[in-house]
Amino acid sequence: MRNELVQWAVFSQIVILGEAAGRVDRLFQDEHSGVPWASIIGMRHRLVHGYDSVDWDHVWRTLRDDLPPLLEQLTALLDS
Repeated sequence: MRNELVQWAVFSQIVILGEAAGRVDRLFQDEHSGVPWASIIGMRHRLVHGYDSVDWDHVWRTLRDDLPPLLEQLTALLDS
């Protein structure tokens, strides 16, 4: 949280993740409704359109709490 370079690196990776999720075919999203597609895409929108007022605590909580289980979920999906 004290390193601005790390903050913006995390920011950009979450934005890329949200952009990629938004490009996933709607039918595929519907078939895998356990993945929080709307939340992933929504986070991207909040960051991109609110870049001048980023809630860094929220970004950190997302990184710490939400991304590890999401990574497991997406890895299992890719493996299948």
